[in-house]
Amino acid sequence: MRGVVAVLTCALALVSCCPPGVAGVDSAPTALAATVDGTTRPTFGADADAAALSNVQERTLHDRFESAWRLVAERYWDLDSLPVDWDEVGDEYRERMSGVGTEEGLYELLEEMYDEIGDDHSVYVRPTRVDDIRQQYGDLPCLAMFDARATVPGAYGTALGSWALEPADVVTDEIGVVAFGMTEGDGTSVGYVRIPDLASDGVAGAVRQAVTRLQRQGAEAIVVDLRGNPGGRLVTMMQVAGVFTRGFLWRAVLSWSLPVPYPAIGDPATDLPLYLLVDKGVNSAAEGLAGALQDNGRAVVVGETTAGNVEAVLPFCLRDGSQAWIATGVLAPLLGATWEGRGVEPDVSVPADEALDAALRLVGEDL
Repeated sequence: MRGVVAVLTCALALVSCCPPGVAGVDSAPTALAATVDGTTRPTFGADADAAALSNVQERTLHDRFESAWRLVAERYWDLDSLPVDWDEVGDEYRERMSGVGTEEGLYELLEEMYDEIGDDHSVYVRPTRVDDIRQQYGDLPCLAMFDARATVPGAYGTALGSWALEPADVVTDEIGVVAFGMTEGDGTSVGYVRIPDLASDGVAGAVRQAVTRLQRQGAEAIVVDLRGNPGGRLVTMMQVAGVFTRGFLWRAVLSWSLPVPYPAIGDPATDLPLYLLVDKGVNSAAEGLAGALQDNGRAVVVGETTAGNVEAVLPFCLRDGSQAWIATGVLAPLLGATWEGRGVEPDVSVPADEALDAALRLVGEDL
């Protein structure tokens, strides 16, 4: 166990954010050269202070621009996959920087520049939007998360929460956002657990409690409903997997580092047969959860092929309080190809609204 903790600590350290620093600003000179009526003269006093401040501000804004551009150039997982040439984007926006003299103007320009990436993940987040994230998810550290759609409110249009097909007649209890209850498949008692996202606080602990309670109620198999799950935190994915299995299950394929392996975290709470419900709305960390449990033979996956959207999004915290969320890699099984672009293919393919019934039939057949 100590070995796992040591490797995990090293892995998380590799993806900890430490962005390139913004260049320091030297103290402003007390006298500057100014050009007046074609003649260059030294300026002193208030005029010199104002001129110095203007030059320092301009230099600082340009340095901050370069840091934000360079993060993508150095950290994006596959620049060749972009719909644009990032060097050309840099040249274009550097020219536009000549007309930027305020922080607000810089933020607007950087937001627009990051939109050029076009991957629905990477985004420049001005300080006021970082506050929105903290309100929803707490004061996030600069650690890897999967699927920024679920983590940057308003930026991508994917909401966390309810699934329209959640069986109201099955769900009898809730712990946080996790809903659960008992049902049956061909006379076999089955525990049902609904996980709407992997970003809300306490999800992994709630899943563990739900599974434990369902076993006490006599469940002979567990069905976990991931349909519509947009993903969330890397560590939550690892913790939820740890409810059902152990060992190293994933690797993050990065452009700037060797692949980083990740294990399931925690001692398994059950060895009951496991069935996972998925659809095309399942993204990133939720795909990683389903794919890994399928890949190591722990679960049968039922439903539709998932989104194929497993880019690893790393938030880089900048000195002015803003953040740059950049797709720095992709999630993959420990051995084998990434799910990026192809998704997790179900073992039993059925329409999303038939997935639960299909899983319950399988339980009856298997047991």
